[in-house]
Amino acid sequence: MNKKNLVFFMTDQQRVDTIGRTADGNEVAPAWTWLKENGVAFENAYDSCPLCVPSRTSLATGMNPLHNGMLLNDLKGTYARDNKPLHEMLHEQGYEVAHVGVNHISLTPPLKDRIPYAKWIDDASYEAYAARKGLDIGRSDYQCDYVLENCEGEFKKRPYSNTQVAIWDASLSDFKDIWFTDEAIEFINRKHGRPFALFICLWAPHPPLTVPPQYLEMFPLEAFVLPENTGRPNPDEPRSYRTGAPRQLAGHPPKQGWQEAWSAHCALTRLCDDQLERIVDTLKDNGLFDSTMLVCTTDHGEQLGQHDMYQKMEMYESSVRVPAIFRIPGIAGRTYLTPVSHLDFVPTILDYLLGSGDDPRFDGISLIPSIEKDREPPSRDIFSLYNGNHQYGDVRRMIVRYPYKLIYDGEDIELFNLAEDPLEMRNLAGEQEMKETKDSMFEALRQWAIKYGDGFASYRM
Repeated sequence: MNKKNLVFFMTDQQRVDTIGRTADGNEVAPAWTWLKENGVAFENAYDSCPLCVPSRTSLATGMNPLHNGMLLNDLKGTYARDNKPLHEMLHEQGYEVAHVGVNHISLTPPLKDRIPYAKWIDDASYEAYAARKGLDIGRSDYQCDYVLENCEGEFKKRPYSNTQVAIWDASLSDFKDIWFTDEAIEFINRKHGRPFALFICLWAPHPPLTVPPQYLEMFPLEAFVLPENTGRPNPDEPRSYRTGAPRQLAGHPPKQGWQEAWSAHCALTRLCDDQLERIVDTLKDNGLFDSTMLVCTTDHGEQLGQHDMYQKMEMYESSVRVPAIFRIPGIAGRTYLTPVSHLDFVPTILDYLLGSGDDPRFDGISLIPSIEKDREPPSRDIFSLYNGNHQYGDVRRMIVRYPYKLIYDGEDIELFNLAEDPLEMRNLAGEQEMKETKDSMFEALRQWAIKYGDGFASYRM
């Protein structure tokens, strides 16, 4: 086997600052931290959309949501298009492909039906397993709130997982992400006659916040000092934020305060981190670690009360910034600061595994030339967008030109200096000395919108 293997490991809704964080003497993500120190880490990586399905579909196709057409949490595939995913690209090159975990990639034909998988395990697989075991895995009413969500101009009641924490009282081995990892390990342990690509997609720390007690006990509430903007909206925030789902969900914080949500988020992150460690150990035990590219990320972040918001769906750093770690055999540990995008993942993976990631359909770039020469990636504008959850509604657009970040909701503009104001509490958009920067970034955003046919927002200031 001359080709390298791929293990693509991702969590759901994990905050980037859990990596390197310690609470009450316990590391939240020791395996992630070890990989960051011994792999290639991009400190300022951004998702293409702070929402599960658009983000994951972009990650799989290398195309931004306007380009691939998947702008909503469209699990049914109403708007899905026939875009080729990374799984299929590697299968065509002779790879043995396996998928284990949640499947929030929306394509037509569906991801599951596009190729003959060596192993396919998804949510339905776990639900069948739980049914056989008599496990209650449904979201309880206690952990559900209803918000009035903008649905194509009409505000409708929509259910969301809230901030309330519950205890997983069944066997730890039956917990969804541990069961997924068991299945992934079974695949790695097989005899492989050709290179493989294994996609592991865990569900945690996405809410509902149902946590095994042994993990929750690792992170007591008093261990958390909250960011100073927790529960505090910016005084001059855009009006549309006040009616958005994240603000409504933050209106009912956990009974013991936001520390309780932080504790649960970190506990679930540590549970997933332990699964990552199991995967690494299994690769080593099988003599595969030094012939495998290991890629680690999450689909988007989590606000946990910052800006008085809960969940994702906004363009603040806690929501759109994601971990991006590539463990590449033979490449020593290094960290880069220049902003990159989820859209760079497909071309980077293909470039390393196959020697070419240059394709006009991709909206990102290969990071391999920068990694091989140990230099920062080229500076460029990084974009992200949001168009609503299950129906078109709230509009958000973002452009990062470090250290500046501009957010536009179709009416109002926020401009932040991320180097001086990492919590994004001071909007510079109205300051005269920032007018040239604001106008230049807005024009770049408008040109990007024209390129991809963005008909969801007006770009007249």
